[in-house]
Amino acid sequence: MKNPNSFDIHSFESRLAAKNRFDGNLLYGAGNFHAKTNRTGVGKPSSGYLIREHAKLVRDTGMDRYQRVDGCWEPVGKCPVCSSDARSPFVSRFGLEIFRCANCSHRYLDPRVRFDAAEQIYRDDKTASDIYTQPLQIDIDEIKYQYGLDLVEQLGPPARERIMDIGCGAGVFLKMADRNRWAQCVGVDVNERYSSIYREAGGIQFLSSSFERLDAGKLGRDYDCISLWSVLEHLYDLHANLEQIKRMLKPRGLLFILVPNVESLATRLMRERSPTFAWKHISHFSPASLKYLMSMHGLPCEHFETVITEIDNIKSYMSGEYPYHGHGDPDHLFDFITPEYIHRHHLGSRQIAIFRKP
Repeated sequence: MKNPNSFDIHSFESRLAAKNRFDGNLLYGAGNFHAKTNRTGVGKPSSGYLIREHAKLVRDTGMDRYQRVDGCWEPVGKCPVCSSDARSPFVSRFGLEIFRCANCSHRYLDPRVRFDAAEQIYRDDKTASDIYTQPLQIDIDEIKYQYGLDLVEQLGPPARERIMDIGCGAGVFLKMADRNRWAQCVGVDVNERYSSIYREAGGIQFLSSSFERLDAGKLGRDYDCISLWSVLEHLYDLHANLEQIKRMLKPRGLLFILVPNVESLATRLMRERSPTFAWKHISHFSPASLKYLMSMHGLPCEHFETVITEIDNIKSYMSGEYPYHGHGDPDHLFDFITPEYIHRHHLGSRQIAIFRKP
């Protein structure tokens, strides 16, 4: 597929122009973008209150806020990346406690939601499906996914034969891969609210399950590329899952990762107000802890950058307003904060890292 917004992976300026095209804050302003993508309103992620799925796990009693629901949680104790028990409290939000590993800088939820309880909620995650099936969100995602596919293409996968997207959501990435003439496109997702979308998607194979539950034989092998867009932070056994993914890749195959950046400018400033600290995010990666995890599995990093500025949210917060209600910076006091500054210093809201199997 000919991409009119092509870029040079080796040029920061070229990549900056390309990724600004899928930054909702920059294109539409935070208030407008959040409203049109179902993020705004009571019980929505940008409201500052509990969302529907989180409320199944934590009770807002109005007194000792917030109380975790009995039977849904399990202790963690050690860092899921390096297994160190040396840690310090990092942030608390809506009954969640996140700790910072003193050894590898990883942040993680403790206690975390039990896997069986989380899986049940994932099967009926209305908040996610309400956002990622909105027309404007799909338009933005198509540009974002084309950018990811272009990165993969420029790094050179072994072939353009088999690609798998783990946690494929509404299937937009796979539809873009199909348009880009990948021969076999396979997706895995547990959310049953996407089932009707999958039935209508010709030429793409969808497996309705959590990745952890699937038999290795159904997943197959010899993938040229495997992608995890906003998925790695949800996985319970990072090491077992990565070993399975590594077995599925061809030699020289590429593993594409997009995860929240716990050291983004938005998160550094807003801390407990950042919705990245959600019940479903049991891991919070710094650039260092992400690369360290992959190095433990013999997966060298071929490309790293950040995307998504959250620039309007940042400027709202610095203006003394709630960060996610779209106030922005009407007096232009913070014009010195630019997408170039944010991404040159790896302070974007999401980090993209691409690793290659030797």
